[in-house]
Amino acid sequence: MRITIHRAAQIGGQITRISTARASILIDLGHNLPRNNEDEDPYDNDPAIAELTKGCSAILYTHYHGDHIGLFHHVPDGIPQYIGEVARQVVCRKYKELCPDNQSKFCQALDIASRMHTFREGETLRFGDISVTPYFVSHSAYDAYMFLIEAEGKRILHTGDFRGHGYLSKGLLPVIQRHIGQVDVLIIEGTMLARRDETILTEAALSQKAAELMKEHKYVFVHCSSTDMERLASFKNARMYPHRFLMADEYQKDILDLFSATAGRKTSCFNFGKVYTYSSNLNDRILKDGFTMFVRANRSSNVLLSRIFPLLPAQEKPLLIYSLWGGYIDRSDTKNENYLKLQSRFTNVVRLHTSGHATAETLRDICELTTPRLAILPIHKEKEADFSSIGIPARLQEKIRTTDCKISGVNIEFHE
Repeated sequence: MRITIHRAAQIGGQITRISTARASILIDLGHNLPRNNEDEDPYDNDPAIAELTKGCSAILYTHYHGDHIGLFHHVPDGIPQYIGEVARQVVCRKYKELCPDNQSKFCQALDIASRMHTFREGETLRFGDISVTPYFVSHSAYDAYMFLIEAEGKRILHTGDFRGHGYLSKGLLPVIQRHIGQVDVLIIEGTMLARRDETILTEAALSQKAAELMKEHKYVFVHCSSTDMERLASFKNARMYPHRFLMADEYQKDILDLFSATAGRKTSCFNFGKVYTYSSNLNDRILKDGFTMFVRANRSSNVLLSRIFPLLPAQEKPLLIYSLWGGYIDRSDTKNENYLKLQSRFTNVVRLHTSGHATAETLRDICELTTPRLAILPIHKEKEADFSSIGIPARLQEKIRTTDCKISGVNIEFHE
């Protein structure tokens, strides 16, 4: 068996290959995250991906974030690609938004995404002598999964991105205990290891803080990930007390309606109800009752703000809640100028965020529950982050591998 991990010592651009003599699969095919001082992703072209995926039986995606799925449109025809059912719909809606005409490269990506295969939690997929079973995880993307891979008598758990403090996290440890247990190799994310100073709230606690803000402000705009269902639900639930209109642009409304039609059928927490897109017919009602509106850092939201701001009473300063990673505002290498432009339109801006990634304590829990026999392979982390710092016992620290090695018939390789 061979495990090849590309770009393990960075956040984003995730690619993992697991091969036997008879089959080979890829877990994620991610684009590098944008940085102001970074060259283009060397894999972002057809020839590079054709070479990378040569001999591949299938590609499976943990979730729909670009740093895990962003290179999918380069994959040669004939290699099947798999993703969760709702995740595929989110990807398709995103690319529908991006392709205004049939000539756009995004329309080609939309066509490829619409033909992806889907899987369901707990249902095993087989590719030659490799079996893959997906298990649901909470993350800042809905319909995200970890994968249990079994081949040649070995058991490998690839966690993807996950966390233990979301609404949907309560099943994380029980699933590990009941369905996974001990593994031979644990491939595990470590995003938060270099962000120990960040405050980690549960989504429920974040929602409570948002509700307190909404009691003080009648007109509230929220800038958060447009596809983070749990975060969107936190603000939707907060605006119920006091009750007010929930507004969004057409794209965001479609995403919220999708979540309502899927996860919302199981629990009212994710049923977003009636979502309004702005029109002048609503002027009297929103001025009277107030509103919570999801905004994005793009032309669509800027146009809406230009129409809504003149309506608001001068004494009622609108509030913008920024609920994304602070690095998009504060760090020179990851600063997003569009986010800054959006914030510049408001005099009242409050940051209220919590991570979509596992804390050191949750990482430790997963390591101790799976007690890997052969290796722990950290991925999706800053280069300088030390995985041993999570506080696992010495017997597990000895299993951490970050360089090429061969252990009990498993060849492990790291490629930058």
